[in-house]
Amino acid sequence: MNNNLPTKGRLDVVVKYFYPLMAGIEVNIMNVYSHLAEKGWEVYIHTTTDMPDMLDSLQKREEINNLHIIRYRWQWFGFSPKVEWDKTSALCLHNFNVFPHSWLFLKVWWERFFKKSRIKVFLTPHGGFTPEWPTFSPGVRFFKRIYHNTLGIFFINHIVDGLRSVSEWEMEKTVKLGVKSEKVRVIQNGLEKEVLEDVEELASSEVRELVTSLTPYVIQIGRIHPIKNQKVVVEALQLLPQEIKFAIVGPVTDFDYEKELRKTMKKLGLKRRVIFLGVKIGIDKYYLLRHSLAGVHMAYWESYCNAVHEYMSQGCICVVSKDTALEELVKNNQNGYCVKVDDSKAVAEKIKYIYQSRGNKEMLKMMERNVAFTKGHSWEAIADRVEDFYNRYLEE
Repeated sequence: MNNNLPTKGRLDVVVKYFYPLMAGIEVNIMNVYSHLAEKGWEVYIHTTTDMPDMLDSLQKREEINNLHIIRYRWQWFGFSPKVEWDKTSALCLHNFNVFPHSWLFLKVWWERFFKKSRIKVFLTPHGGFTPEWPTFSPGVRFFKRIYHNTLGIFFINHIVDGLRSVSEWEMEKTVKLGVKSEKVRVIQNGLEKEVLEDVEELASSEVRELVTSLTPYVIQIGRIHPIKNQKVVVEALQLLPQEIKFAIVGPVTDFDYEKELRKTMKKLGLKRRVIFLGVKIGIDKYYLLRHSLAGVHMAYWESYCNAVHEYMSQGCICVVSKDTALEELVKNNQNGYCVKVDDSKAVAEKIKYIYQSRGNKEMLKMMERNVAFTKGHSWEAIADRVEDFYNRYLEE
């Protein structure tokens, strides 16, 4: 905690995964609450000791960026955050899990009804309330969907004070399902401070050499998981000139899917043209984006997408999937191209057109629009908006 600032209050944040995993939700939490901690909030992150590929692998207590991190073992269907109810100002729930969210809603009701507590509850679903249902197994999908459409809506409308939606698309779907519109506020995601720095000057020699060896290449940032649909880009690659490569950046969160990708690469003779780069952060990540031919993101579902937002900050021309929140960022033929999610031929056609048109007036204008669109989208500005949203209810 910054001891030079008075404590504004305590926020208890609940999320299944956190640092060192840094996918969309985790990046959002780290940036927003680190900034709030700097401004004088006391922030406790309640999460699990798990990583997607390593169960019970993280230490139980840690402090990072003035955040107090408390980790618990995942048991049975969830974990049990030990919230100090008499000390906290607000419970901030991220994602929309059945457990531990459901019993936390009930606990808040108990605290309010019997102990006259004024604790507030904020929910940021990150699309978790309106997910891509086919990504769940049939049994889980059946149970979870019933929960969302009954108790889930009831809890949000009667227990949650404010719901932060990360996109207009998500807000519209949430309200359509029955959540009271007056509870919902759209506050999109931000961008890291590195986008404002001199990427060309500060990039490491390693990433410069990597870019030289890869060029020309298209890039996708995101966890390796079926929902991110890297497979359609691998399939598109066989229809493109031999010199074009596909760079995949991100952690593996579904090892069966990674095996499926490698099997497809081998079958299509693309092992040398698809490169798994693992996790890249900071300046080097933005250098990779800036020098790519295009940023691709053919996900089956997104509620916003930090990765595409980052693509745009570096002037990347984007090729993304239609009928998701990605179209809120990428307007077809203005910021890039929107095509049907599983249409590998259309993906290949757009990448080929970008390759053949690189450097022309149309492409340069598109790149300029993307950079201009992201101006002022700092995480600090987003965190300030989140703080204002929270204070609206905390000051009641």
